[in-house]
Amino acid sequence: MTEHTAPANNRLLMVQPYTQFVEKAVALGFEVWSIWDPTLQPASYLQGVEKVSKEMLWTDFSDEAALRRLVRETALAHDVGTLLHLGEEATMVAVAEEAQALGLALNPPEALRRLNDKAVLRELLAGHGLSPVRTALAATPDAVDAVLVGFGLPAVVKPTRLQGSAAVRLVTGPDDLDAWRRELTGHGYDGPVLVEEYLRGPEFSVETLTHDGRHLVVGITAKRKTPAPAFVETGHVFPAPLPEADAAAIGDLVTAVLDASGYRFGPAHTEVILTADGPRVVESQARLGGDRIPALIRLATGFDIEGAIFDLLVGGTAEPTPAEKTAAISFFALPPGRITRLEGLAEIDALPHVHGVRFPFAEGDVLPETRHSGSRHGHVIVAGDTAEEAERLAAETKARLRVETGSAVLNAVHTAPAAPLRPERTLLLIGHQTEPVRIAKELGLDVILIQHKEKFQPEQAALADVTLIADYTDWSVLEPLARAAHTIWNFSAALSLTEPGLEPAGRINDLFGLGGTGHEPARLLRDKLAMRRHLAAVGAPTVAAEPLTDRESLAAFGAAHGYPFVVKPVDLTAGYALFRVTAPQDVDGVWERIGEARRTGMDRGSTMYAVTEFLMEQYIDGPEYSIEGFSFAGRHTVVAITEKLTDGGHFVELGHAQPARLGPADEERIVAAVGEFLDAIGVTDGPSHTELRLSSRGPLIIEGHNRLGGDHIPELVKAAYGVDLTRYALAWPFGLVEPLTERPKPVAAGCVRGILGRPGRVTAITGADELRAHPSVLALDLAARTGSVIRPIQDNWDRLGLLAVTAPDTDTAVALCEELLDTVLTVSIEEEVR
Repeated sequence: MTEHTAPANNRLLMVQPYTQFVEKAVALGFEVWSIWDPTLQPASYLQGVEKVSKEMLWTDFSDEAALRRLVRETALAHDVGTLLHLGEEATMVAVAEEAQALGLALNPPEALRRLNDKAVLRELLAGHGLSPVRTALAATPDAVDAVLVGFGLPAVVKPTRLQGSAAVRLVTGPDDLDAWRRELTGHGYDGPVLVEEYLRGPEFSVETLTHDGRHLVVGITAKRKTPAPAFVETGHVFPAPLPEADAAAIGDLVTAVLDASGYRFGPAHTEVILTADGPRVVESQARLGGDRIPALIRLATGFDIEGAIFDLLVGGTAEPTPAEKTAAISFFALPPGRITRLEGLAEIDALPHVHGVRFPFAEGDVLPETRHSGSRHGHVIVAGDTAEEAERLAAETKARLRVETGSAVLNAVHTAPAAPLRPERTLLLIGHQTEPVRIAKELGLDVILIQHKEKFQPEQAALADVTLIADYTDWSVLEPLARAAHTIWNFSAALSLTEPGLEPAGRINDLFGLGGTGHEPARLLRDKLAMRRHLAAVGAPTVAAEPLTDRESLAAFGAAHGYPFVVKPVDLTAGYALFRVTAPQDVDGVWERIGEARRTGMDRGSTMYAVTEFLMEQYIDGPEYSIEGFSFAGRHTVVAITEKLTDGGHFVELGHAQPARLGPADEERIVAAVGEFLDAIGVTDGPSHTELRLSSRGPLIIEGHNRLGGDHIPELVKAAYGVDLTRYALAWPFGLVEPLTERPKPVAAGCVRGILGRPGRVTAITGADELRAHPSVLALDLAARTGSVIRPIQDNWDRLGLLAVTAPDTDTAVALCEELLDTVLTVSIEEEVR
C-alpha cells in the first residue's frame, strides 16, 4: 500500500462495521459514524465498536424504512463524505440506494443486487454467456416440488435471499427435501428458491478488490467441506494448491462476472467449483469472505485486504505480495453433548505454528450438533510451508483438544422393560406430563416415553416401560430414535397431547403408517399463516391473512383489508405478542412492539422461544368460544362448547364457562363450522381444541389445535359432561373406548377464572389452602409467589393463576368462581418503588 493522507472530508458513515474496520479507518484519519442493529452481536462486542467510533447509532435492520431514514439523516446531519457498507448483504442494496440519492454511491445499487441475489446473478451469468449452469426458479419453497418434477434429481436448492450458504442443500430424494424444509423453517424464509444442477468438483473462493471498476484478484482459497447434502465448510487453505492454468481460468471468470455486474468499488467474495468442463460460479457477494479468510491472506502474504479497502478510499493502491507460506483454518467437529472435561486449549495456543484458536465453550456448556456453519465448535489457524503441511498441522493441533461429553441428545433412563412389550398394546408417547403416563398404564398399555430433559420427572420413568430423554422437537434426533424403537418394540400408535410434540407425533404416524392424524394437519394447525392459506385454497371460510415483512406491510394490509386487524406470531399460543391495529395511527406503535418481541423472544413458562415470524389477519368480531372435539376415523364429535370470558381491552383470556350459554341455533352453527374446519385441515383422529367467534359474517375460526385445550378446560369437560378426554385420547388408538356417536348431554357446569393483580410486588397470599379444600373447586394454580413481580397484563402468562370450579349450571359456576376469588383468596401487592 502507498503513503497517503486523509481526504478533505474525512467523515465516514459505516453500516454494520466490525471493530477492525472502524479501527483501520480511524488509523487513516477518518471520523467514523457507525450504524448497528443491537440484536445482531453481543453487547460486549458492540461496546468495542462504539468505543472506537465517533458516534454509534442504533436501528432495527429488519425495518428497511427506519434504516434508510437513519442513513439519510446521519449523512446529511454530519456532512458525511463517504458511505460504506461492509457487513451482511441483506441490507446492502437499500443502503446503496440511499447513498446514490445522496451522491455518495461507491457502487450502483443494481450491481449489488446482481451479485448478492442468487437468482439475479444466474440471470446475469446466462445473459453474458458466463458459467453455464442449468437452473430453474421456484417462487416460494412450496413450489419447489413442482419445479423438481421437470428439473430432475439430484439438484441443489438455494434460497435466493438468504445470506451465504444458509439452507443450501443437495436434494436426491424426498427425505432430503423434508430435511431442507425443516432447516428453512428455522430461517423463517418464504421467498424465491433457486434450483440448480449439482456441480461436481473441488470448490474455491476468490477474494477480489475493485477500484474504479478495475478488479484485482487478491487470492484463491481452497474450501474444505462435509459431503452432500449439507456442504458444511470444515476449513479453508490459502493460497489454494492449484495449477497456474486453473487459477488463471478461475480468476478470469470472476473478473468477467464482476465486469458484467457493473461493480465499481470494494471487496467481493465469489465461490467457484472447478468442474470437468471448467470453472462454474456457485455464488458471489459484495463483501469480504468470512471464516477468517482475510486473516489467512494476511498470514500467508502479509497483505491486509481489510486495510486496503480504506487505503483505496484515500487514494492509495492495493498491492498484494506473493505468498511466502500457506495458511489454513480448520474447524473443530466434536460429539454433541454437555462438556464434562476440557483440556488442551492453552497447550494449543502456545504452539509456534498456531496463529489463532477459538473454542467458545467451557465445562458444563452443551456442544450443539454441527448442522451448518453457525453451529461449528470453533477453529484453529495454522501456517506451514505447503498446503499439505498446513493441513497436517491443523489436524494434529485439533487432536490436542481433549473434550469429553455426556450426551445432551439422548439419555436412556431405562431402555430395557421389565417384561416383554406387546406390540398391539404398545404406545409411543411424545413429551407428556406424568398423569397421561399414569392413565396409559391404567388402561393396560405398554408405554415408551420420549421426554424432553426440561420436562422429565423421575416418576415418569417409574411408570413408563421405557423412558428416553431426547430433544423430540428435532426430527434429526427423533427420527433415528423412533426407527430404533419401532424395530425393537414395534409400537402400534404414536401420540402427543403437548404442543411441541404434535408435529413430531404426526411425522412418526406417517413414517410407519400407523394411522391417526399425520404431520401435515399438525403443521397446518401450528402454523397460523399456513392454516389461513390452506383454508382459502380449499374454499373453507376464513379471513384475509398475509405475512408481515416490514412496517410498510402493516400499513398496506390496513389499506387493503380495513381496520381493525390483528398481528400475531405464526406459531405461538397464549396470546403472546398479539396486537390489534385499530387505525393507521397505530402502525408505528405496533411496529415498535413487534421489534421488541423479536429482540427479546418469549421468556414465559419454562422455555425460551424465538419470536420472528408474524402474520396479519382481518379482525374477527363477536363473542368467542372454544370447542372441545374428538375425531373417530374422520368423524368428528363436538363434546363441549366453552364460552370464553374476555375483556375488550386486550386478548388475555380471563376465564372459561361451560356449557356455553348459547341458543340451539348458534350451537348448530358452531358444530357445523368446526366439522367443516377439521375436515378442511385433515384431522382424522383424537382430540381437537378449536377457537372461533360468532361474527357478523357467521362462525369464523380463529385457530385450532389437535390436542386438548389448556386452562383446565379438560377438567371442566369431565365435570360437566363426564367425558375424560385424556383417557379417550390414549385409549382410542387401541380400540379401548367406543366412539361417541352423538354429543353428550351436560350433567353439570364449570368455570375457570384467571387470577388477576395489579403491577407491583406480591407481599402475601392467603386463602389458597381454604380454596383447595372447597368441595366445588376442581383446581387452583398459583403462578405468583410472595416476592413475585407483577407486570401490567399483556397476555395469558401475566395472570397470577387459575381457579376452576363446578356447579349445577353455568351461571352458578361463573358466580361461584368470582365469589371465591373475591372473598377467600387474597393476593396482597405493593407498588414497587423505582
